[in-house]
Amino acid sequence: MNNQNAENAINECQNEFTALAVLIPQTGVMSPLGRYLTHYSLIRACGTIEYAFKTIIADFHVNISPQLTTYLDNKIRSSSCNPSYQNMVNMLGDFDDQWKANFKSQVNALPNSQRILSSLSSLNSNRNSLAHGQGSTVTFNDIQTYFTDALQIIIVLDNVVV
Repeated sequence: MNNQNAENAINECQNEFTALAVLIPQTGVMSPLGRYLTHYSLIRACGTIEYAFKTIIADFHVNISPQLTTYLDNKIRSSSCNPSYQNMVNMLGDFDDQWKANFKSQVNALPNSQRILSSLSSLNSNRNSLAHGQGSTVTFNDIQTYFTDALQIIIVLDNVVV
């Protein structure tokens, strides 16, 4: 990846998933601890995708001026924004119409693009359901698959913002 901060966050999350893949079956998938760890992994995956997309966009402009850095920190990094495809498209368009067009084109050109977009949407909808007290029935394996798919969108974003 071009953005080292985003790459480090992704690697850290993947390392946690490796540990959770061993721990969750040991605790029992349906045990309270197993469900808690699965819910944690959902929040972690969604948070990592959100951090990566916002960091890639904000870091591109970080050395232009202290004022712009402060603005980006306040409006992008510290904002509450689901890491949805549409939010990514909109934020890219706020900076550059060509970034937006390239991003959409490259995501649509991905093999299995509809599944990949669905995975990103599933991460968000399951996280939102959990956050709003409705719970979630998503499995740890589902979360890992959704995360891996969503990373393909982040890689496209990283290649577009140059």
